[in-house]
Amino acid sequence: MFKNRMNYPTSWIMVLWCACVVLNMRTLPAEIGLTSQPEPLGYPGSIDDPADALAEEEAGSIWAPPKRADDLQVPAGFDPVRSKGFSENPKDLLTCFQEPAPASHCDRNIVDRHWMGPGELAYHKAPNHKPCTRDHTRVFRTEFPGRLWFSTEYLVWATTGQAVPPLITSSSNGIPEAEIGVLGLPTTRVLFGGTNFEGPMRSGARLTAGFWFTPRQERGIEASWFGLAIAKESFGLSTNGGTSYLARPYIDATNPPQQAAVIVPLPAPPAFPTADPSLLNQTVDASLESQFGSVDVLFKTNRTRGEDFHRRYLVGGFRYLMLEDRLAVNMTSSVSPDSATVSDSFRTLNQFYGGEFGMVEKWWRDRWSLQVLGKVALGATTVTTRINGSTTTADTGTGTTTTYPGGVLAQATNPGNEQSLFAAAGEFGVTADYAIWSQFRLSVGYSLIYWTTVGRVTDQIDPSVNPTQFGGRPLAGTPEPSFNLSTTGFWAQGINAGLEYQF
Repeated sequence: MFKNRMNYPTSWIMVLWCACVVLNMRTLPAEIGLTSQPEPLGYPGSIDDPADALAEEEAGSIWAPPKRADDLQVPAGFDPVRSKGFSENPKDLLTCFQEPAPASHCDRNIVDRHWMGPGELAYHKAPNHKPCTRDHTRVFRTEFPGRLWFSTEYLVWATTGQAVPPLITSSSNGIPEAEIGVLGLPTTRVLFGGTNFEGPMRSGARLTAGFWFTPRQERGIEASWFGLAIAKESFGLSTNGGTSYLARPYIDATNPPQQAAVIVPLPAPPAFPTADPSLLNQTVDASLESQFGSVDVLFKTNRTRGEDFHRRYLVGGFRYLMLEDRLAVNMTSSVSPDSATVSDSFRTLNQFYGGEFGMVEKWWRDRWSLQVLGKVALGATTVTTRINGSTTTADTGTGTTTTYPGGVLAQATNPGNEQSLFAAAGEFGVTADYAIWSQFRLSVGYSLIYWTTVGRVTDQIDPSVNPTQFGGRPLAGTPEPSFNLSTTGFWAQGINAGLEYQF
């Protein structure tokens, strides 16, 4: 019987088919394991297949296993394909001319006081800092750019004011011409000047960049620039029909000196106002501006030893300061078809060049730090003073215009000059900052700068004038006004708020 059954072809076919099924069942898990590919970037699969996972566990896979959700998912570095793999050795993270290795997802594992600054070390050691966070800020750091840092600050500062002499006055119609605009008379009102022009609180900016020669920030260099917005005070007024007179006051230098004023210093009679004041139209404008800025380049070296969270830096370098003041007064009087414009312009430019030295103390604790600095610079201040005046007459009927040298307080006798004087400048500052991340800090502080020797523009005005030279006429008598440089001290102070980033 057995022999007969073996002769049936169907039986052989069934036996062969069963053998094939058994063999396929044994190789199926390996095939699944070899061909199952996870997400290309290593992200965990969105839908898990238990059978596929079991097959890979039993047979292995040619693909890397999927990463956990709390792992760093995408390999870091400029070229992930050439990355070395994850590393917890700080030396692998600072490389020169090659791709850095990706850091461990647990930044606490790469904390090393020998290759990071006090601020970052204090941040990672802070008790309120979680042991493993997703702060991969050091992943892309290489040996050269990893020691660069920069900060930007918003400033709200005030500066020293300056006394402005009376420059524009007015008088009502109907008073004698000799009394128009004369200081000291009850009929005279001062419109511009006669008060202090305070350096108001105004905005500014400070940019600082630096490089550390050592990872622990023991020695380094930094360069800083700051500038304040221009402080400006302006005045403008027009009168028509002789309702009131506008005038420029001065002190008549002829014997005896006395207060006087002019409506327009014409080069030849007749002088304004005319017999009919209702024909007189006048316009006057004045402005006073002040601008302040600085450039600072320093070398810093730490003098403390064996302290992780305290630095005492001795600093030395170069300091440049700039203070510029501008004052302009213009007045036009017209009786158709004639008009006359008188202009005075004063400008002082102070520039300090000197060597600077000082000390910076800084302490870190957890995410906070406190810095106190004191610096002194010794050098020279170059004061450049320029004074210009002019009187322009115009005849609208003939279309002719003529300009004469000299205004009212700006004449050929006081053109200004340039002088260099010994000076000193000091800076004091206190700053506190807070680490948002290990390399990113927010700061707030106070700064004070004092400059011993500057020339302010209003101090260079000599109100004593010889009126014989008005309108460009030849000078007869005392050469007034004269120019003698007057200097004073200058300070700037205020609060700062900004941010710092360490590469």
